[in-house]
Amino acid sequence: MLNLSLNYPSVPKEMEIFRDYCNQLSPQEQFTLLHPPYEPLDEFGLSTLGKHLRYDPAAMATTPVPSANSGLFTIAKWHRPLTQHVAIEPFTFPGWRMVAEDAGFNLQVVESDEEGMLPEKLAECLEHFGCKLIYLQPTLHNPTNAVMSLERRMAIASVVRAFPETYIIEDDAYRFLHADPPPSFLELAPDITLHVYSLSKPFNPLLRSGYIIHPPQLLKGASNHIKMTCSGTSTLFTQFGIYLMANGMLHVLAEQKREAAAAARLLMENYFSAKDYRSHPNSFHYWIPCSAPEKAAAAMQRHQIDISSGKMFSLTPDDQYIRVALGGAYDAPNLPEALRAIAELT
Repeated sequence: MLNLSLNYPSVPKEMEIFRDYCNQLSPQEQFTLLHPPYEPLDEFGLSTLGKHLRYDPAAMATTPVPSANSGLFTIAKWHRPLTQHVAIEPFTFPGWRMVAEDAGFNLQVVESDEEGMLPEKLAECLEHFGCKLIYLQPTLHNPTNAVMSLERRMAIASVVRAFPETYIIEDDAYRFLHADPPPSFLELAPDITLHVYSLSKPFNPLLRSGYIIHPPQLLKGASNHIKMTCSGTSTLFTQFGIYLMANGMLHVLAEQKREAAAAARLLMENYFSAKDYRSHPNSFHYWIPCSAPEKAAAAMQRHQIDISSGKMFSLTPDDQYIRVALGGAYDAPNLPEALRAIAELT
């Protein structure tokens, strides 16, 4: 099965970096890294993470998690007693949708354009429903690839600040693929942002390490919830992640992944040049109009090709799309034939 549904871009250098890291550890260090972490990030770790994500660790709380999904789950469970509604865009990451619905939230769709959520419509939503959480993917949105401009981010932050104890969940999973992204909400408005960061895409899904960076008054006691749901975090993965940030290796890998995405885009354009779709020069996923998305996905399954139906991502009847993700298969030898088959169906 050629998987064009999952979207974890990987490059060969990742294993080389991990192997070199392990080889340089002393026997005692290797043994220590196999034990669970009993302490939060030390001063060096917090400083490194702060420089990498451009925030002040002294002004924010940092909650380690094993993955972004764990972070989203923790945020949802912690906030559910405080609010019933979450403001959300018409298309969204299915993982957050499942987490929010499992927690019992009502998802309130806010009208959006090619940049994302419209500030004036968000204000109407917050006024009407009293939402205390707004879920956003401001950079290379999944699935639409929208990138919210700095002006739009500032306008969104201004709206949110007008409503007390209301916060943005910033899920910036694909930010590393943008060569020059606008500042994150974590940079612009840390006092109202819960920023979810994971290393599974910037590095590799084997690296189960991530963080929620949030205002100190939030998520008190959440670490116990994380321990109960997924046994907490890994010392090995946490320390390796800090090592990657401190040595600038994530920036090197990001450049390689952007180059791979650009090369994959040239292949994609061979088959979709005459078709309408939404993407970004450095993105691995494509949002493609399709009149019968479920039928198309089923047809591709019969050809051993896995793509995603737009129904997974849509919160409105506007779901006539498919998402094709090349992150895990951009160099697969059978990718050209698969893209040709998909193009014939759309």
